[in-house]
Amino acid sequence: MATRGTAPRRAKAPPAPPPERRAAILAAAQACFWRNGVRRTAIEDVAESAGLAKGTIYLYFASKEELFAALAAELCAESLDAVEAALAGRGTLAQRLAAALDAKIGHFHRLLAGSAHGAELLDQSAAIAAAPLAKLDRAFRSALERALAEAGTGLDAKRRAELVEVILAAGYGTARQGELAGRLTSPAQRAKLERHVGLLLQGAGSRSD
Repeated sequence: MATRGTAPRRAKAPPAPPPERRAAILAAAQACFWRNGVRRTAIEDVAESAGLAKGTIYLYFASKEELFAALAAELCAESLDAVEAALAGRGTLAQRLAAALDAKIGHFHRLLAGSAHGAELLDQSAAIAAAPLAKLDRAFRSALERALAEAGTGLDAKRRAELVEVILAAGYGTARQGELAGRLTSPAQRAKLERHVGLLLQGAGSRSD
């Protein structure tokens, strides 16, 4: 208890788990959340799946919600790494942008499609993990705009930002069509997305490939 003239003590943040243990806990959490949904998953389930004591999970994560937020942040970081790799890869600008769209938009569509609780996972992500998702969206847009600038498209910053919004709409639309058709990962869907992006680049007056 704080005395007069002294600041109240702040609760210590839980220690960061070693990388291997963190990876095991998050993998177990993802398996449980995807199998049972967030509401029906308890810390005990994650502990059992990871082969750890319940107290060990609580040592690093104060609640199920904190664990879900950490998992979301990890998935966002993995997605952004894949986006950067796609943009740095080989191929035309349209092919690299399409690969980046798949690394972010297609990746999360596939993740949600892999669970019978996809709608709940999406809702819980918006409620619990809004911050890492918003950070990913900002970084994703920035990466796409940077790719357009580095490719020598001849577009100014305003037009690049506008083009990114249209390209994103094409990515979400193609992913949604693939989901409804049950062929999210088909080569035809990727080729369709590449054609759409190429047409958008041409329509914007891009001087790149």
